[in-house]
Amino acid sequence: MTRISTMKPFAPGDVFLGLTDLNVSDDDHAGDGRIVQYDKDLNPKGELWTEGGCHLVGGLEFGPDGLLWAFNDLAVIHVDPKTGRQLPLSDKFLPRSYRSASFDADGNVFLGEHMKAKSKPTEGMAARTTTKFPEIPGAGVLGFGFIYQYDADWHLVRVFECETAPEFTHFKGVTHSSLHPSGRFVTYATETGKRLMRYDVVEDRQMPDLVTYPGEDPFDRVWVIAVKYLPDGRLLVTRGDFMELLDEQGRVLRTYPLETYGWTDIEICADGIHCLVSSIWEGTVVKVNIETTEIVADIDTGMQAPKRCLAGIAEYSG
Repeated sequence: MTRISTMKPFAPGDVFLGLTDLNVSDDDHAGDGRIVQYDKDLNPKGELWTEGGCHLVGGLEFGPDGLLWAFNDLAVIHVDPKTGRQLPLSDKFLPRSYRSASFDADGNVFLGEHMKAKSKPTEGMAARTTTKFPEIPGAGVLGFGFIYQYDADWHLVRVFECETAPEFTHFKGVTHSSLHPSGRFVTYATETGKRLMRYDVVEDRQMPDLVTYPGEDPFDRVWVIAVKYLPDGRLLVTRGDFMELLDEQGRVLRTYPLETYGWTDIEICADGIHCLVSSIWEGTVVKVNIETTEIVADIDTGMQAPKRCLAGIAEYSG
């Protein structure tokens, strides 16, 4: 089947979702990579069929130059805002399963490595997925779970050998991360782990956790998933079927009931008033007023489990 890309040049307020077409029968996370474009009113506008990797396109984020970043397997994807077309894959990036990106004032990018395992676990929850994870060439492992800093020209600057949290699949590393507005540290999570961790990227050292959630049972759903800083240093985190707003000390300022489960990505809107939150399990997006907690708009992609493929969200500010 021929895939025709219809993505348009980006306009302020456009929203982009990673929505891979999961069309491989023997791999439940594999298919043709796709990013879908919506306008500022959340109406469908176009789509881009991506090159690089054969699993979920996710971790969408805009760089300071307007390039849209996304990730699939060991590939770093860039989309030109002027044309809506994917740029050629760069060989400057270490081949890693990146999943999140943050940019500082100098254009440095901090990439979180999603995978942390020597090989795919064969017991427990991991045995229930048929995903064929790619190995790092020459390393013989799926990933190290580190944070990687690249400069504005995409040259590797440093590798931060950060800690990660135990979680029930036993293959996840830095699944979600967000650079503090000061540029001094990255706050990050291992999805469904009980630690909201921080790493000092200036002094190259692990910091005390912002929050450590209680309990010993990895299936009790007392955990953290997505993280995203507001410009004032407050932090939004998803916790399964709800979201919280935390202050700089990790105290809960506000709680946002989201009803269904599986909210895995957050984007702060350019208006400074709203955020977008997406659910991989339901295939839905909600637009939330950060101060009032009101849900003001939504998208239903139709891609609910088992076609769970909504793995990234970003808004173009222009």
